[in-house]
Amino acid sequence: MESFSFGLFMWLWAAAFLLTRIGLYMMFKKAGQPAWTAFLPILSWWYWIKMVGRPWWYMIGMVIPCINILFSFNITLDLLRSFGQHKFWQHFTGILFTFIYVPVLAMRNDLTYYGQGGNAEWRKQHVPKHSGTREWGDALLFAAYVAGGMRALFFDFFVIPTPSMEGNLKVGDFLVVSRVKIGMRIPMTPITVPVIAHKELMGMQAFSDLVELPYMRLPGWYTIKNNDVVVFNWPADGEEFPVDKKDNYVKRCVGVPGDSLKIVGGSVMIRKTGENWTKLTPVGKQQKRYLLLLKEPMSTDFLVRNDLGDFTIPIKAGEYIQAAEKRGVKIIPYTIFTWNENAAKIKKDRAVASLMEDILDDGMTSNLYPDTANNLTFRHRWTLNNYGPVYLPKRGETIKLTKENWDWYRLAVNRYEKAGITWDGNGFIQGSDKVTEYTFKFGYYWMMGDNRYNSSDSRYWGYVPEDHVVGKPLFTFFSFKKVIKMDENGLPFIHDNNMEYETKGIRWEKILKPIE
Repeated sequence: MESFSFGLFMWLWAAAFLLTRIGLYMMFKKAGQPAWTAFLPILSWWYWIKMVGRPWWYMIGMVIPCINILFSFNITLDLLRSFGQHKFWQHFTGILFTFIYVPVLAMRNDLTYYGQGGNAEWRKQHVPKHSGTREWGDALLFAAYVAGGMRALFFDFFVIPTPSMEGNLKVGDFLVVSRVKIGMRIPMTPITVPVIAHKELMGMQAFSDLVELPYMRLPGWYTIKNNDVVVFNWPADGEEFPVDKKDNYVKRCVGVPGDSLKIVGGSVMIRKTGENWTKLTPVGKQQKRYLLLLKEPMSTDFLVRNDLGDFTIPIKAGEYIQAAEKRGVKIIPYTIFTWNENAAKIKKDRAVASLMEDILDDGMTSNLYPDTANNLTFRHRWTLNNYGPVYLPKRGETIKLTKENWDWYRLAVNRYEKAGITWDGNGFIQGSDKVTEYTFKFGYYWMMGDNRYNSSDSRYWGYVPEDHVVGKPLFTFFSFKKVIKMDENGLPFIHDNNMEYETKGIRWEKILKPIE
């Protein structure tokens, strides 16, 4: 993915760098180091390490990505100790807001260099003894800085919470997600509780909106392609949340900016500019929906032995039961989601009376995007299996606005890009100006789950803007075998509108498995 606002990022980085180096200049001078070296990237680390008394090999750690977060924590803490800063609030502020605290500290008239804060013998003589509570505070600060920094900048961990990507990614899979491969997105809400909380912690907001940065992305070395699995912030989450605090979703990207897309008979069709429509080949185990008739009630054992994570009750369950009773047969109907080969195996299970593919869309098409109830002119009869065609705009592309396409692009133009364009009955208005076309700031992606009949995806809430893209999963590093909980009536257990699962072992075959 291409960088975004890279120039703005460089200005912000330069400002933070300059402020920090002004402080280091004064400190180097006090410590007898060549003060001018404070302004030289990389070389300044050598004199910084020397000033605080760390060994020479710290320089190696400082130039290795990810590892340098650990080493920078240590030498920053050493720097604060070297200049008499021993209180927890001083360490907290100096480490998390170095570019502010260091220059302010350096400007003090009583600034004094006391010695090498990284030298163990010096610390024994000069650093005050701390209480057990303070030791825990220091440990938590270290963990938050190192783990939070790596997670925010380089890679993240993501656990699959729903069955929308089964049978390739299952509930209970833990993924390692690269943020830098497609281009690191700079955190938009930098003041946050790192690692342990995304939105809330103990019922309270886990981030502050006092500082909100614009969307900035650094260059990556990989461009998202059709059929890539992608982690992104769910665009349809509450508008009260900043973009990077919206829920994380993982789906397969079936459409990239510049694609025309449609779904025909359940198959995704793609047309690149100047090319013909082509079928997008499914990856891995493409799930389908099946009507399952059992001779006995559903059980956890049945789910485990047939590699099923969950099930639902069909809308027409009563009709199926009555039809069977007229033939003198007792059955219990269920809806399951699985792939062809597994369906063939399930048919042979001793508890199965019948299993057949279910392609009906009963009750599942009323909420498709765009919502025809609130549209200006666009009325569609699209379904889960037959959808589109639609077009996904590219960043920087100018498109003529019409009554016919406004209902499709309005979400991008006004919610995601906040352009404030309206239709006044005769034409499009932006502020006091009439407009006839619009140039998009972002590129847009189309995300769908491999479990096509059991996935909340772009068919329901629309395209995904590029500023919502988090990263690309690399591999599954661990996996718990999860199956849905059942209540006392043998029905799926749902709490707060979410299905709850229970663990039934470990999927050993998925550990360290690459993502298809």
